[in-house]
Amino acid sequence: MADRSLLDEHRSRPGLMLALLGNEAMRRLRDAHTAHGLSPRQFELLGLLHDRGPLGQTELGQLMGIAPSILVTQLNPLETEDLIVRERDQADRRRHVVALTDTGRTRLREASKAQHEAEDALFAKLTATQRQQLGRLLTVIRDDLTNGDDKCASPASLEEQQPK
Repeated sequence: MADRSLLDEHRSRPGLMLALLGNEAMRRLRDAHTAHGLSPRQFELLGLLHDRGPLGQTELGQLMGIAPSILVTQLNPLETEDLIVRERDQADRRRHVVALTDTGRTRLREASKAQHEAEDALFAKLTATQRQQLGRLLTVIRDDLTNGDDKCASPASLEEQQPK
């Protein structure tokens, strides 16, 4: 019997499988977000506003790990679509505060539901216990790679790596 081919050996390696599955998962999640008019980065931005409430524009950019000029390119279309509002801080007129609107909250909820459906389809062959176990294992790997700073798993960083 011949030895397994080098290609077959590498196809079954966890690193390559994770990379290939990661590409497919990102494509499906991006499709779920864009079906609702959001990029993964915009989904993250709206999610931060949902979870933390109104944030200063500078703080929002820092949380997302993006430059102010890039943040503005994300905020402008969201503001045009009435998904967010930007207002000057009454205590510090130099500071802009970004808040989620009711329309933004609705859009985020719809995109979130679509993301859950995409994940359910992606993991359809796994039991609930297996999904929890996979989540725990991936968290261990992520935390080891990032020393717990959670930066490597942001949708914004994933979006930057994908071809347009």
